[in-house]
Amino acid sequence: MIQEFLRRVPLFAELDDDELTHVLMAGLVRRYPEGTLIIREGAEASQLHVIHEGRVRIGKVVPGVGEEALTILGPGQYFGEVELLAGGTAAAQAVAHTDCEVLAIPYSEVAQLMRRPELANKFLRAIARTLAERLRESNQRVVSLFALSRPH
Repeated sequence: MIQEFLRRVPLFAELDDDELTHVLMAGLVRRYPEGTLIIREGAEASQLHVIHEGRVRIGKVVPGVGEEALTILGPGQYFGEVELLAGGTAAAQAVAHTDCEVLAIPYSEVAQLMRRPELANKFLRAIARTLAERLRESNQRVVSLFALSRPH
């Protein structure tokens, strides 16, 4: 069931059966009740997370204000790709927006798959598309904030 789901996730769509099996064997499916903190901003990042069921809220903690939601991701979407590429700690927090099921794949396993040049190319193209979409959304949000803050 989850293998068929992964075939529809753009990040994994071009993997063959053996490669997909490798991802599934390396990954761990976790269930989170609504409101559960999945990743704390600033925590050590070590896994790519693919949402199988439910929704996950990605946000930043603003001191004195609380959480500012950046986006809400759903099935087939993933998070942790920035830290996979750039290293470092989690740039944002991830919270179960609804009850959810997430496949967590260690970065070391993703890196092992990416040692094959043709696979690395497929992964990097898919991640680049995701990052470009998220940057577009962020740019639109910034423009909206400026428009709202201008005196009329």
